[in-house]
Amino acid sequence: MPGNLFKNQRANGNEVVPMRSNTRLYLKVATLLVSATSITEFLTGLIMSVPVFIADGLHTMLDVVILGSLYIGLGPTLKPPDMDHPYGHFKYRYLSMYTVALIIMGASLWLMVETIINITKGVVEKVPLDSMYVVIAVAGLVLSRLLYLRIGYIKTNDLILKLEFRHAIADLLDAVLIAAAMVASLVIPLIQPIAVLAIATYLIYLGINYFKESINVLLDQVNPGIASRVYGIARDHNVAVSDVKVKNTGNGYAIDLVIKVPGWYSVEDAHRIVNELEGDIMRSIPSVVAVNTHVEPA
Repeated sequence: MPGNLFKNQRANGNEVVPMRSNTRLYLKVATLLVSATSITEFLTGLIMSVPVFIADGLHTMLDVVILGSLYIGLGPTLKPPDMDHPYGHFKYRYLSMYTVALIIMGASLWLMVETIINITKGVVEKVPLDSMYVVIAVAGLVLSRLLYLRIGYIKTNDLILKLEFRHAIADLLDAVLIAAAMVASLVIPLIQPIAVLAIATYLIYLGINYFKESINVLLDQVNPGIASRVYGIARDHNVAVSDVKVKNTGNGYAIDLVIKVPGWYSVEDAHRIVNELEGDIMRSIPSVVAVNTHVEPA
């Protein structure tokens, strides 16, 4: 019924929930550490002309987006629904993901082209020995993030921190492989451009996936089966539904539906039917975060 939208916002983890301050603190520090890693690698790669640093810096930029999104998603910095944004502000995260995906795909493509041109021209430089200090610094930053997230998980027992701890282990192994490739390139210089092409190819693959995921949300792509399930639930309640609209809110789906009730029903009768129907829809379809129902006479 009109005015039910805010009342029926789902009160679960998909919604803006009370701040889990301890978990957010660990995520905030982890985000700062991974940001420092990305900036260090990227700027060092540009200054010292080490393409493998540039490639891995772009890779680490994805981790910045992931951790930053988790940090934002757990706190009140996502504004609650208002008159201008009745379903909340969750799509800002996907707009950020979309922008970063474009940057990473463009930079990775540029890196691949530059690397291929240098290989064809026979311009393959050895890695500067000074860059090894940067490798140590990067490994230290990754190890610090790994240990910090592990401590956070032990203290909070939060699954998010456990998953990010495992992610940090993978990043540490990635740093070790980068270091090994750089050391090997001192003997066989061609190893570095090969490693750059491999990383850039993987980044383009990740960028395409990020782009598709974000653009689907920003363009309001929905699961067509949601509307069918709503019609089915309404039939179970013996309620005539004349229209169902599904909107992608960024954290789930919002349902706008029009039902028809006999003209002799009282307001109380119609309200009871609506409450029962909306409650069943939200219980039966976990991805639905809001239901707004309009009642018309049959």
